[in-house]
Amino acid sequence: MRLATAKAECPAAPVSRQTTQARALHRACLVVGGVSQLAAHLGVAEPTLQAWLEGRDEPPQMVFLAAVEIVLLHLEKSGSSN
Repeated sequence: MRLATAKAECPAAPVSRQTTQARALHRACLVVGGVSQLAAHLGVAEPTLQAWLEGRDEPPQMVFLAAVEIVLLHLEKSGSSN
């Protein structure tokens, strides 16, 4: 999936609700290519993931850590430090 398509499918929380968890999930969503892919990877329902991405609910710690791992592995693979 192209990055532009992933960006359209991965909602970002409004500024007032941008928590570290929501930002990590958003970035992980971009890395894996969309909400449905991330939901499948995390083993959660899409509406639940949607609520976490939009900052309406807090994800469980294990989900947050899984999102961080996706992001870190992607950065490691790409050789990027940001």
